[in-house]
Amino acid sequence: MNVWRRPATWRLAATLVVVLLLGVPGAFGQTQKLRVKLGPANVYERPRTSSDVIMVAQEGTVFDLLSREDTWYWVLLPPDGNGQRRSGYIAMYLVELISPKGPDVLPRTTPALAVKPPAAKTSARAGARETRYLASIGFGGQSVSPAFADSVSYPQYDETASFNAYYSIPRTSAVDATLGLRLGRRFVLGAAFWHSSSSPSADVAAVIPSWLAYNRPRPASASRDVGRTENDGHLQLTWLLPLARGVDLSIFGGPSLFYVRQELIAAPLTLRESYPFDTVDITPATTVTKSRAAIGANAGVDVTVMVWRYFGVGFSGRYARAWMTLASADTGGIDMRVGGVQLSGGLRMRF
Repeated sequence: MNVWRRPATWRLAATLVVVLLLGVPGAFGQTQKLRVKLGPANVYERPRTSSDVIMVAQEGTVFDLLSREDTWYWVLLPPDGNGQRRSGYIAMYLVELISPKGPDVLPRTTPALAVKPPAAKTSARAGARETRYLASIGFGGQSVSPAFADSVSYPQYDETASFNAYYSIPRTSAVDATLGLRLGRRFVLGAAFWHSSSSPSADVAAVIPSWLAYNRPRPASASRDVGRTENDGHLQLTWLLPLARGVDLSIFGGPSLFYVRQELIAAPLTLRESYPFDTVDITPATTVTKSRAAIGANAGVDVTVMVWRYFGVGFSGRYARAWMTLASADTGGIDMRVGGVQLSGGLRMRF
């Protein structure tokens, strides 16, 4: 009996043909593709803008289409450097269907390719991963700095006159600016600039010789305001902690560079004398400006509320400190602490 006349043989042959046809790519159709028509376009990890951005696609980028979910397309990204392919979501209005044409977009429950979407992340937040650069500018003030003193002596009437100048540093107004580069989802490397200026009060206590007789010193006192500026540069490593939708807490710290310009009372003092010359009035009219740089450290926190995708408001507090020895108006040096508590608030930008 001929083997091809057996029913079991025909059934086996038909099954093999179906299996071979299903195994040939493109036998019944080709994967439908999408092309970005409005770029650059964000590809999200989940079908919502509050999810992480996993790719920024330029105009003309082509993706393999997996399925559709509401107003989103689930797509297969091009291979990365290791040949791996991820899936993501892109808004429908940003792309267009291109040939080869395939069947209509399948529902989410029957994906065209067996690519499992990643699990949802409950900590995702709108706009948090879409920005690479962070910037801020604000206004604020710095706490009172410790007072310091300077001693000066100079010849007067063939003897030596001397005075001590006591400097009190008040609270100062300041400008605060920061620029940061995002290193990852939670870390930012930033550089901050702080500029403050003030008019410290200098109280002068002097001992002036008499021009009528030797060893008859006359005490005198006076006061005046002098100028002071402080420019601080802070290198900050920042850790971002999302508190709520559009609200971030930043904790930062790092090294600092301080540069101070301080006006000091210098000799000689201007004298006003009258008969019987047993007293004298002084005017600290002469000043010199001394400057010095020092290295210190800083640490602080910032709270930012994003009111729009790229702009928000924030408030920051920083403690920065350094020690330096400033040159005296006479000889020697003046030991002082610079910096302090720096508070500011203003505009926050992310782009």
